[in-house]
Amino acid sequence: MVLVRFLLILLIIYFVLRIFTRYVLRSYLNKMKKNYENQQNQYNQQKEGDVTINTKPSKEKKFDKNDGEYIDYEEVK
Repeated sequence: MVLVRFLLILLIIYFVLRIFTRYVLRSYLNKMKKNYENQQNQYNQQKEGDVTINTKPSKEKKFDKNDGEYIDYEEVK
């Protein structure tokens, strides 16, 4: 009797979890899908050839006065 009761409880828990996870995972995946589509739509709204700059370049010098003279190097063959 105890074994049958235990197996029955396990079956009930299994089916409840199965149904619950099916709906929870489905709603979670749908939400993730909508977020992804929204991001893609925002990205695709930019016209081709448009240039956007998100950050300003720093005005700091790259070299100190004590570093010496900087010369571009070109390999000559």
